[in-house]
Parts: sequence; structure tokens; C-alpha cells
Amino acid sequence: MNRAPRLAALALGLAGLVVAAATPAPSAQSSAGQTIYLSGRARLGSAARGDSRGGLAAHGCAAACITAIDAAASAQEGRQLIPPVTGRFLFHPRAGRAEQLDLPLFRAARADREPYTDATLARAIRDGIDSEGKLLSYLMPRFALADTDMASLIAYLKGLDPTRVPGVSATELHFATIITPDADPVKRRGMLDVLEQFFVDRNSTQPGATPQLLPSGKTTYSKMMFKVNRHWELHVWELSGPESTWREQLEHKLAAQPVFAVISGLAGRTWEPVHDFCEREALPCLFPNVDLPPADAERDFHSLYFSRGVLLEADLIGKALLESRMNGAVKRVRQIYRAGDVGEAAAQALAALLQPQGVDVSSRVLNHGANGIVDPDRGLSADDALVFMAASRDLAALPAGRRCRSYICPDS
Repeated sequence: MNRAPRLAALALGLAGLVVAAATPAPSAQSSAGQTIYLSGRARLGSAARGDSRGGLAAHGCAAACITAIDAAASAQEGRQLIPPVTGRFLFHPRAGRAEQLDLPLFRAARADREPYTDATLARAIRDGIDSEGKLLSYLMPRFALADTDMASLIAYLKGLDPTRVPGVSATELHFATIITPDADPVKRRGMLDVLEQFFVDRNSTQPGATPQLLPSGKTTYSKMMFKVNRHWELHVWELSGPESTWREQLEHKLAAQPVFAVISGLAGRTWEPVHDFCEREALPCLFPNVDLPPADAERDFHSLYFSRGVLLEADLIGKALLESRMNGAVKRVRQIYRAGDVGEAAAQALAALLQPQGVDVSSRVLNHGANGIVDPDRGLSADDALVFMAASRDLAALPAGRRCRSYICPDS
């Protein structure tokens, strides 16, 4: 399946909605606050809980602040406008005149209210009461945070600054796509063709960098906003050498050219070093073309994948095999995979799923330099299922007319 067209359309569309906020220099307190804000995990790893006046409750990631509010810009939930929550907005002194308003203009931003203090912000988070003693919307969860966690969260919010976004200037918006040295060259060219053409099309339809005045807001202090049409620039970051050097290469590339987000990307055996880099740098990494995302990717924040890749395929194959076993069609499972390929991880996941259910699973491993699969039916009986966790080149070497007809093969 060719994922490149939908990847470019969806990933680049989402990139326009992602608003990155530069975070403060890390400290023990701000790091703990960031964990609460991004993942809803309080101290000692316990899940935060948020309850609303409407009777709804959320736990852990669902209760994370970032799921309900946007650090750098106002958001909207139905008809409810959600204001930005950086320290610059929360603690800004009341603006009595327009010239006192030195904040970015967002529809939900209020400069005509009392500024928050640490105490009143803690009250808002715990009890849903704003800086002037008024009830916040019933949609706003109330979080029962301990004093230490509350102090960490407030310290983190104070350090957020939406005015310092990497890869963004008044006229340009910079993106990167990352390609590992073991990526398939044919897929590489296909991915780049789609991405590069998307950027050409997108830039050709924009009127330029001239600010366009649009109406925004109804208060005395929020009259207008600037919408800037920026030129989108794509940077191709080609990695080389062993995985142990990728982190340093990526750090140098990011320092030389800061980017707003990583769009797509392509890998062969592993993407994990790139994933770790994006998480460490708080860099959005949207929909890379990888068959093996890191196993714990769903617990991280800045990387977004289409699916779990071959691990999802292993789950689906395992479910089908367990159903066949219940019907008496399958008694044993034989796997074939190539050492060091993504199929190895899929084979391990399949075995881990089937063996606790009493299924006899054995594996045949192809050496890294082996030419292909020889005599795939060796030692099989009528009650065996043969599963190929192999690359396309290995499947192509199977006997003509029998490729994935009598065998179970993941989509590779």
C-alpha cells in the first residue's frame, strides 16, 4: 500500500494546526511540571485525575492539561473558547488601556481581568474558580494535585513562551524530513516526490508574506489579529553511518537549521534513535514511514504514527491463528524471518501472543546475508500454519503460484 499521498496531505494539514511552545530551561521542578502537563502523570508516576462539574472524569493522559488547553494559542471546544495558559497570559497585569496590552492577540485572551497569582491559579486548577472568584466553565476539569505537584505545574506554565517557536520567522516556516541510511531507495524517492510537490503546490497558492488584517474578538482589548502567509521550506536530513552516530548528526542539523516539525520520514530497520531525538528536543514528528515504531511510542508525546506497523500485523495474524485453532484448523505455528530485519520484532511479538495460549510456535531464522527462503515447506504437516515475517525480496523468491496463497504473510 502506498502511504505517501495520504501522509503528505494529512501530516502537512496537521502541521498547520500544531502550535509549539518553547519550554523553559529544564530543572527538576519544571520537568515534573512538564510530565503533569503533557502526560497527566503526577509524582511517583501516579495518574492524575480530573473531574468536571458535568460529572465527567479523566485519568492519566486523558487528564493531561494539553488535551484540554493549548499552551501557546487559544483553542475552541464547540462554542467554548479556551484561552492560552502560558505565564505571560496568566500573570499579566490588568490592562486598562489599549497601549498597555502587549500580548499576542487571541480571541480567548482576556487582559481585563485580575492577574493570577500562584495561589489563585492553584485554586483554579483544583476548584475551577478563576482569579476574580468566578466559576470556570463546567468543561474545565478540577485536578486534585498535591502541593508539590501543583508547584511544579505552575513553575512549568510560567516558563512557557509562545513567542519563541523554532523554525518560524515572519516570512518562513521550516520543516524537516529524516531519512535513515538503511531506507529503501525506491521508497525514498517516492516519499520525497510527494512531499516536495506538496510544498511547491502549497507555496504557489499562497498570496505571500503580506499580513492580512482579520477581525477577531469582541472586547475592547481584542480587536484584530495578523494572519501571515509564510513560505514553507522543506529540509531533507539524510543520516549516514551507524545508529550510534545519528543523535549527534540530528543535533547538528537542528542547530544549523531549526525546524517547526519533522514531516514524514523514512527508515529501514529502526526509527527509535530518531524518535528519541524528537522527544528529547520536544520536536513534533508527524507520521514517519516506518514499519517498526518504538514499542512504547504511544506513551510519548511528540511523535505521531499511522499505526504500530508490523507489531499491529503480528497482533492481527495472532488473532486469526487463535480463531483457527479454536476451529481445529491450526495446531502449530512455524515462523520464518530474517535476522536483523523488522520481521524479527514481529515474530517475537507473535510468539509472545500465541505461546501463553498454549500454541506451539517455532522459528526459522534466515541469516542476514542469506540469499532467500529455501524449501519453505520443510518439516511442515497439514495442521501447521507457516507465517512469513520476511521482506518483499524474500517473498518474491518463493515458488511461483504459491506466494502468500497457502502461507500467511504480513503486508510488507
